Amino acid sequence: MQLCCEVREGHQELAQGRVQFGMVTQAYEIKRGGFRMLILIISTLFLGSIGIIYLLVIWKGWTLEGWLSKFRRQRCLCALSKQKQRQILERDTKNAQGTQEMLLLEILQKLVDTERGKEYHFNEIKDVSSFKSVHPLTRYHHYKDYIDRMLQGEDNILLPSEPFTFVATAGTSGSCTVVPAKTSIINENFLQGTMVCLEVIQNIFPGALENVARFHFPANQNKFETLKNFSTWSYASSSLFLKDMCCTPTPLPSMTHHEVMYTQILFALKDPCVTVLEANFSWILREVFSFMESNWETMVTDIQRGYLNTDLKIPQEIRRHLEACLIQDSNRAADLKTQFENGFCGLAKRIWPKLQVVMAVGSGSSELDTQILKNTVCQGIPFYSPTYCSAEGLIGVNLWPENAASRYVLCPRSAFFEFIPLGICKAEQPDTVCLQDVQVGEAYELVMTNRAGLCRYRLGDVVRVADFHNQSPILEFLYRRSQTLSVRGECISEDEFYKTLLYTVKLWPGATLLNYCCLESGILGPFSGGSDMHYEVFVALKGVRDLSEEQRYKLDQALQDHFPIYKSFRFKGSIGPVRVHLVSYQSFFKLLVLAASLSGAPLDHIQPPRTLKYKNLAESMQKQVLS
Repeated sequence: MQLCCEVREGHQELAQGRVQFGMVTQAYEIKRGGFRMLILIISTLFLGSIGIIYLLVIWKGWTLEGWLSKFRRQRCLCALSKQKQRQILERDTKNAQGTQEMLLLEILQKLVDTERGKEYHFNEIKDVSSFKSVHPLTRYHHYKDYIDRMLQGEDNILLPSEPFTFVATAGTSGSCTVVPAKTSIINENFLQGTMVCLEVIQNIFPGALENVARFHFPANQNKFETLKNFSTWSYASSSLFLKDMCCTPTPLPSMTHHEVMYTQILFALKDPCVTVLEANFSWILREVFSFMESNWETMVTDIQRGYLNTDLKIPQEIRRHLEACLIQDSNRAADLKTQFENGFCGLAKRIWPKLQVVMAVGSGSSELDTQILKNTVCQGIPFYSPTYCSAEGLIGVNLWPENAASRYVLCPRSAFFEFIPLGICKAEQPDTVCLQDVQVGEAYELVMTNRAGLCRYRLGDVVRVADFHNQSPILEFLYRRSQTLSVRGECISEDEFYKTLLYTVKLWPGATLLNYCCLESGILGPFSGGSDMHYEVFVALKGVRDLSEEQRYKLDQALQDHFPIYKSFRFKGSIGPVRVHLVSYQSFFKLLVLAASLSGAPLDHIQPPRTLKYKNLAESMQKQVLS
């Protein structure tokens, strides 16, 4: 009986265990099903998110390259914030005289074992005074033989035996000229100049550097590039830093000017979030908008379809790379079409609503181009000329982008500077003053001693001292002495002639000045016409097709009214009347291309030649006269 009870109890426990096991199994299955459902929900949400992102990518035209570009730009901005170059400049300008004196001795010490250093006993120079007494003022011809020997591979001539390169000067001469430079110097000038200006922009225009549209041209191939261990190098293109901040593609040497312009403008147009337009000179931006006006319909079609115009004869590999970044965008194309059809006045701000500033040199010979842009396509947008520099080195930086006038603080650590008072500039070896002795309101010719072996080098630039920033002078660029008109010693400067021409154009009803250049008739020889020496002036005008002889003579009358010495020579008959010629606007771009090919400098480093001093440039304009 007891055994039966135990068996019965065992069966009950077994049944109870089975029930419990079934309940556990059922709970596990429920839990497992819930887990599967959770995974299914998460997977659905994930795939849905991917689909939404994909649709956004298609709708917004986002690309992997675009994301990478944005990442690189953010990395650049972080690097910029860490540099603190503006603080270094402030420190230097507070002791500008001391910084200059220490820099001079540092430069001479590094050049002491070079041929020129030994010739002028750099090892014996202990201060500024002894340097000025030992070494004469110099011009390019004093260095030509030295540079020619360096180009042939000789060492220790102007620079020590260490890696260096050459920079093509941006003059408008009839031959290719270069000056020596070192990579370390170029990088140092970049830090002291460009990095300071980028900091300034970041502070004055927050967020402006996030999407820069940069327009430039590839460097020219020239005879120096065939020499072993040497190449020409441009200051402005020396760093990949700027490239990473741009939304426009980098031009390749194999591309024509048309192809370079087309691709850069196309990629700028497809991006409505451009915040800065940047070029070396304002004439480049004028060309950009002129090109845009002629080709906008084709570009809008390319943006709508998502591929490049087949008429562009660029290599397939480059085409594939560019088209990979050019996703079709019908909405953007439609918006652009509407804006273009509404006209070009104020266009820049309409097609790029986030545009904050235009960066380009706009003073000196570029003043006309800047003013035309401000009055037309770039209405309401501030212009900022960031640096004052040359092939020989950095001179100053502009700390006030919000101001209309371009003024530059002299950088005390970039080179050693001297100043020749304008009244004695014609002398071969005039006395100079240092930066602490210049007077506000006075004009001077700049003299530079740089780290690349050019000592007491007369740049030929005439500047006015506008003020001081701490102990460093603030400079306004006026003109280049090489751009002065003078057939009998009358000396009419570039800026003075420009102002007189503007005054005269107002006397021509309906006329607007688009571009101009001038020359002394002796450059053309017997082809200039007239027996007396005179000025030849070439103008591109809008609003008139021709000028009467009476209207043309008004320029000569204006010159007589503004310059008594010129009037005296005209009265004596030793200077003939000005001859005014009408040419097309395109003639001036051809002139720039010719000047670049002759000088060896990149096209976008050529300043508009206003006073032509070389026969090949003068003949180029003479052949394009319309009336």
